[in-house]
Formats: sequence, C-alpha cells, structure tokens
Amino acid sequence: MQPANAQLDGLLLIDKPADITSHDVVARARKILGQKSIGHTGTLDPIATGLMILVLGEATKLSDYLLAEDKSYEIKVRLGQTSDTLDRTGKILNETPCDFAPAELEKAVAALTGEFQWPIPVFSAAKVDGKKLYEYGRAGQAIETPVKTMKFWAPKIEECGGNMLQLHISCSKGSFVRSWADQLGKHLGVGGLIEELRRVTTGGFEVSQAVTLEQLAEFTREGAGPKTQGFIPMAKALPAWKSIIASPKDAKLMSNGQIPRDLVNRLVPEQKEAFAAAKPVFVKVMTGDGDLLAILAAEAGQGLKIRRVFRTIA
Repeated sequence: MQPANAQLDGLLLIDKPADITSHDVVARARKILGQKSIGHTGTLDPIATGLMILVLGEATKLSDYLLAEDKSYEIKVRLGQTSDTLDRTGKILNETPCDFAPAELEKAVAALTGEFQWPIPVFSAAKVDGKKLYEYGRAGQAIETPVKTMKFWAPKIEECGGNMLQLHISCSKGSFVRSWADQLGKHLGVGGLIEELRRVTTGGFEVSQAVTLEQLAEFTREGAGPKTQGFIPMAKALPAWKSIIASPKDAKLMSNGQIPRDLVNRLVPEQKEAFAAAKPVFVKVMTGDGDLLAILAAEAGQGLKIRRVFRTIA
C-alpha cells in the first residue's frame, strides 16, 4: 500500500470485468490504493468488459479531454431479438427467426457506417430533466429519449452468418454501440441486440496495456503499486496532442495564470489552425523536467486560453 497521505497523479488503465458497474471499479480502486481522488473517463455498462481509464489525483483535471477521445469495441450482435435495454440483459420484447448469409450482413454493416442521428438508449446514464434515463426505464415511465449525433467507422467483421455477427468497430464520443446493434437489427428487419461488448481502445491507449483489479491489488500488496503496470504519467496522457516545453521563467508565469509572450509566438500555427477549423486546438505545456504543467487552447479568433494548470512534482 502506498504511504499514508501519498497521492498518485496519472492515469490507471483497468481491464473491467463483466457484471459490475463503472462506479464499482472506481470504488475498488480507491480501496486498493487508499486514495480518494479517483475518477473515470467514460462509463461502461455492467455487461461490458475492457478498457477503463481511471484518473488519479491531479489527472482528474484531464477527465473531460479523455472522455472526448474516440473509442473502439469488439462486439457480438444477436439478430432476431430485441430487448428493452438493447442488450441480452434486458427483457426480451420480440423474437424473429433469421438466418443471414455473410454477404447480407456485410452489406448491412457497410450501410451503418457513418454519422447518424439516433435516439439515446432508455437504459443509459444520460439525463433528461435532471434524471438519468435508466431511472425512467426501471420505473416503467414513458419518456421521449433525446436524439444525438453518433458516428461509427472502420468496421472489421471477424465472424458472421445465421443470427450472429462479431466485429470490431470504432466510434466517436457519446456514441452508443447498443444503438448501433439495434439499428442494424431494424435495417435487417428482424431486430438485434448486444450479446457481448468489450472496449479495446480509447484515444491512444489499448486494453492490452491495462491491468485487472486483481492484478492491481497484487502489485500494491507487493509494494510495486500501479506504476509498473497500467500506470500512465500525466505527461503521456493525450498522446496525439502537440506538447511544448516552457522555460523555468515561463513555467512560473503560467503557474500564476499568465501566458508568456514566447509561447504565444511559438503557437502561431496552432492559432491559425484553430481559426481555419473554427474549433479549439489543444496543446500540452511541459516543464523542463518532463512534467505536465498546463493545457492551452488556441481558440478561433480569441488567441490562446489557459484551460488547466497542474501541480507539478517538486
């Protein structure tokens, strides 16, 4: 166990098991590490397994940015059935015998690649009028679910035929794979639901880098802590973002909430990019010792803004 009052700052990659909630994963990690400041960066349904990124200590300030990263999943879809939860754990609503040839399924998958406006699943943590949708669903209350943009791409079919389809697929933030399976079933005219769901990537991280909760407990008992397995320093979070090193003088200014003129000049290309794209471009600012000092955003027509400043290691 880590020393009393010690705080770990960074990401912890966990391979979530099935049949527990994301909240359960966070609670168990808190108990194992003896650290209260832990959050996560994207809920996984109890049925799901795979990559969960926990944020520890100062890294909780990175939650929103990690949550916005693209994700990919390995899924198994059962065709010919629908349920109220859009997966096998729910109440079965309809059953339709079906037996599809692989070519038919490949064509249907291709048709469901792209950007769509689909309803959010009723059994989800999204909120309507301050109440989570699954609370309406469990209470049997009728509710008009919001429609949102969902984007899916790069499907890679691993096995298909009959009433089953197994594939790897990528999606954008806030896209529901259960909705994709439901829409696939509707497209084929027989209904469909998720049989198995495993998250394999988030941003630049893969489930192969993660540890199980049992491994985390074992490493901690042995005194190694998570830093040898599954632990990612804050400086290596958001690997696709550009990073620049601030001088000691500039680092002090940034710690006080000021953006040094030197950094403004060095980030002119990013400011032009933000203006052309009409959306923010994010940059990580590092200390000379390699610690994450701050996150800057080049915003269209507004120059640079400080989004986050981090407590650096002494």
